[in-house]
Amino acid sequence: MNTRPCADLRDDLLAREARLRDEVRAHRARLLEPAAATGNTFVAGNEGAAADADDELEITLISHWQRELDAVSAALQRLNTGTYGHCEGCGEPIGLPRLRALPEARHCLTCQERTDRATHRS
Repeated sequence: MNTRPCADLRDDLLAREARLRDEVRAHRARLLEPAAATGNTFVAGNEGAAADADDELEITLISHWQRELDAVSAALQRLNTGTYGHCEGCGEPIGLPRLRALPEARHCLTCQERTDRATHRS
């Protein structure tokens, strides 16, 4: 892969990694706030249900952001080892347009479509 696009993608990944770390940290902090802590104890009625729903949303968001963070961190690791931009399925280069759209992509479009079809059949 050309050095310039690779440097741009690295910069994008590093910036995204920092944003995702902030997101995960912020959502974890919300779960530890005093209002959330009192919501974590039994409260009867609608207030308890709302607190549970808020906690559930925070936990779901943490899980989502953590998965994205893991994917971005793995892409940065591939950049460091020299395997970035090559499909983990077939070994062929992943197209630059795909990497620009999804810098953490691990598969070329063909292999990703194959994986998606197999996942949907299961």
